[in-house]
Amino acid sequence: MSNTIPGLLNDTLNLIQLARETALAQGKQTQASRLTPVVEDLRNVVNTSREQPASSSPTGVMAQDDFRTLLNVSKVSSMPVKSGSVQSSMERNQMVVAMSAGHMSELDIARQLGMTREEVHTVISIHQKSQNNLRGV
Repeated sequence: MSNTIPGLLNDTLNLIQLARETALAQGKQTQASRLTPVVEDLRNVVNTSREQPASSSPTGVMAQDDFRTLLNVSKVSSMPVKSGSVQSSMERNQMVVAMSAGHMSELDIARQLGMTREEVHTVISIHQKSQNNLRGV
């Protein structure tokens, strides 16, 4: 198993845990309880993937032909990856929001972070909409 797969599994686990915690925070107990077994199963898969030597053959879903095809397509995808992980993208987006809150122009933010102006505008717009949704506006 390549080193990428355990990292992706761990990222997926973190995402599902966050969804579960969000459901709990919003008082959606039923949704949170449905996510609990998924979190536990993913945690087991992550731990198992860390223990397996890199040369071992994939098992389960990762051994299925359709999954292997998807994995191979993602490896040869022509889309450039600007950041190494979801975490770095989240950090970058937080920087965009912080710089915007500091009254920096979208153009200046884009220049500083090596992004397009449209990307900066999109991040700021999504943040503003999410804040409005949290406030119930």
